[in-house]
Amino acid sequence: MRDSSTKLFDCSWYIGTVAALLGIVCLELKWQLGGTELVTVGIGILAVRALVGSWHRMSKETSSMRGFLATSAGGALFFTSAGVSSNVLPTHVPTNLRVVALATGAQALLLAVNRYPTSASRTMQWIVPLIAHSTVLAGSVLAIEWGPYRFRAALLAYAVGSSLLALHVFWMQQLANGKEPRPDTMSRLEAIPLVALIVMIAGTIAASLLNQPYTSIIWTSTSFAAVVAFATLVSPPTSSDTMESPMGTMVTVSLHAVLLVILVNALMLAVLLIASWAFPWVLSAFYLFLVLAVLVDYLAVAYAHRRQKKMQTQASLPNDAPVTIVVAAANEAEVLPESLAHNLETLSSLPFIVVPAVGSEDATVEVARKFNSDYPNRVQVVEGTAGSKAGDLNLAWDHIDTPYAIILDADETIDAGFITRGLRILRENPDVGLVQGRKAAAHPSAGILSRFVSAERRHSTWVDHPFMADIFNAGHFGGSAAIFRREVPPAVDGWRPDALTEDIDFTLRLYLRSDWQMVYESGMVAKEAHPATLKALVRQRVRWARGWAQAAGRYGGEILRSRDELGWHRTLGVEWLLFNSGAGVVATIFPVLILLRILGLAPSLPYFVAIPLAVVLLPARAISFGYATLRDPAGSISATPARVGKVIVHAYLWIILGWGIQLHALYLQLASAPKLWYVTEKTGAATSQRLDEQNIRDPTTDD
Repeated sequence: MRDSSTKLFDCSWYIGTVAALLGIVCLELKWQLGGTELVTVGIGILAVRALVGSWHRMSKETSSMRGFLATSAGGALFFTSAGVSSNVLPTHVPTNLRVVALATGAQALLLAVNRYPTSASRTMQWIVPLIAHSTVLAGSVLAIEWGPYRFRAALLAYAVGSSLLALHVFWMQQLANGKEPRPDTMSRLEAIPLVALIVMIAGTIAASLLNQPYTSIIWTSTSFAAVVAFATLVSPPTSSDTMESPMGTMVTVSLHAVLLVILVNALMLAVLLIASWAFPWVLSAFYLFLVLAVLVDYLAVAYAHRRQKKMQTQASLPNDAPVTIVVAAANEAEVLPESLAHNLETLSSLPFIVVPAVGSEDATVEVARKFNSDYPNRVQVVEGTAGSKAGDLNLAWDHIDTPYAIILDADETIDAGFITRGLRILRENPDVGLVQGRKAAAHPSAGILSRFVSAERRHSTWVDHPFMADIFNAGHFGGSAAIFRREVPPAVDGWRPDALTEDIDFTLRLYLRSDWQMVYESGMVAKEAHPATLKALVRQRVRWARGWAQAAGRYGGEILRSRDELGWHRTLGVEWLLFNSGAGVVATIFPVLILLRILGLAPSLPYFVAIPLAVVLLPARAISFGYATLRDPAGSISATPARVGKVIVHAYLWIILGWGIQLHALYLQLASAPKLWYVTEKTGAATSQRLDEQNIRDPTTDD
């Protein structure tokens, strides 16, 4: 199209959007200005615009008439359905049939303007639209037989299904235009319709539960949001630099999480309004999940208390220890000199292989070469050219000529006790091929963020991981801070470069493809730096969440089918870890359960059940985090009221952040976001030491 034609085409978007919004205002204020006609004309202009854009794209992308016919048929069905649903036809057409016709037409339009790039995943191409269309069809089935609860449920089903369809169209269009959703940010072009969808679905929920006089203003707001969402998702004008500018990480995570929470709750509400008999079963399943999660927490604390003891002093490292230290580094020039110098001094007799990623955008490669120059007999540099940590480790493994090897991240430091403990376990247990050590913060009190992160890491590495490893035999390789037998990685074909969390993927293949056992030894402590910023922390945890989801999809079924070989303990333990990594989705139904109870639409738990449940469930996270922080043998804190209060706040903030990140990761999976491996920006020792000294001068800020 020429520039003038493009401007005219974009102008039609503004005309259609304004006409539809003005029509809604007229209907709300009951003005005699043809509100229904304005809405119909506005939506019609947007629909024509979307269809013309679709025709234009197909004329460039293919010479086949199949796409033109599909688009034409979808457009014809949309306008026919719109005619049935509007006042154009005789008024004797029942209202419910008008609603069904409009919903069917919307489905046809979204099918007609959709795009199907080959780069889209199978989930994105088939599963998402299948769920969306099924939900809309279910709403139409409910609407055909009109009734109070069926009407409400139908509206909710329409809101959920149409939102998923519109999102699917947007994702496909972005993917076809080479604008994949980013894991850590979104454009304003995406943020505006997401907010509109959230308002639309929330308004539908409110209107379906409340009575007059509230529903009028709610429906107006909902209709406004629906028009904005439709206009910006289906047929947006040529986007400007302003619309493409990125939003912040926390805004992105929050919008994605809130949208999925609203969608899940609206769908669950629709189901429970129709099948009220299912409420006790849903409530029971929800509380069963909570009780199991809390029971695991309590048992893990009890297990940690039973084995809690001071770290035993280890003998000095023998000069001939048959171990090679492998250090992987990418964009870590700030922390690598500090940690590598410490490890070279502490482990003075051991050889090192440093694997700097050549794609690093800082001086990581130069730092590695400098150490090779300073320690030519001890430091070997194997430049990582594979483009991923997994691939670089595979390249470096061929250069190891000792029976054992330790993998460390660029920010981690260990002492002689780490090695002597690991070697003893390996030598005493010939079937053990991997001993995973514990990671602990090098400077747990260096600032607010470090205290927040170290609270979770203490709980995870001191309470949770040992329990799952020792009781369920379901420990997992943590990506570093582990000692291997040289022959173990080749036995399972090394690390998979396409895995977002190569450590979890490696663990599951170790269980399924070999007879090697893995031991978690919390006495082997590796000190690590903390993420430098909240953005770095969120990006790290999003990658972990998506990596667990990827591993669950690849191996979850195989783990269950291999239960006889793995044993029931390990099978249950691994499946629980895989399920729990996405449990935030299950937790999202809590709002609708509470809402139904408040409105008197569902039965409540008897007090003799509700009160004991609350007493058991509510303090669990505070107890487990508090124990991990106050009794951690690698660095506990004194229990002052202020410090205990901070730990409790951290414990419950981690629930919100963890569930939000899991929902954000699910959104990215559904949208076929690229699986990017971000290097977590870490705080160097100098900065951490400065913050530590500030905390010492002001002990009220110490964790």
